[in-house]
Amino acid sequence: MRSDLAWPAGLVPAPLFATVLAFVTLCMASDLRTRRIPNALTGPAILAGAALNVLYGGRAGLTASLLGLGMGLGALLAPFAAGGIGGGDVKMMGAVGALLGPHRTLVSLATGLVLGGLVMVVHLARQGRLREKLLATAVMIGGAAAERSIEPLTLSADAPGAVSLPYSVPLGLGTLAALVMGAA
Repeated sequence: MRSDLAWPAGLVPAPLFATVLAFVTLCMASDLRTRRIPNALTGPAILAGAALNVLYGGRAGLTASLLGLGMGLGALLAPFAAGGIGGGDVKMMGAVGALLGPHRTLVSLATGLVLGGLVMVVHLARQGRLREKLLATAVMIGGAAAERSIEPLTLSADAPGAVSLPYSVPLGLGTLAALVMGAA
């Protein structure tokens, strides 16, 4: 089993597992209720991730925590800049990275993004808007390619006809899946 941290047999220590479980659950609940993930959740989770990883892995744990933080933030900066994801989702995944390190964060992100895409496809299909949104996406990508700019890819959740999803839910579920499966 692969482990980018100094945990025995690649298993996440129980205190870290419980922290991730509680953090992700609180983020999803907050996002569903208020459509926000407050800094009061993400900041302490980042600090807890660094502290716990130092406790379990020393300097290597701190390095993995910082790499995971950077991966969680960096992977979602472009979608955030384009308006496709909220800042709370970015901070949530940064905190997940600080808690779980880069490997499990990558698995969490990949799983969460796939889940989010599937949820959105089902949601749009149920609304009868899937074709419309696929065509709009193709036009945006074509415009970006023609203009050699990312400007046509930017969108606003406040735009008429915009469809939004509390993305912390699929990202959180992806994180929990990676956690439970061991992200081997």
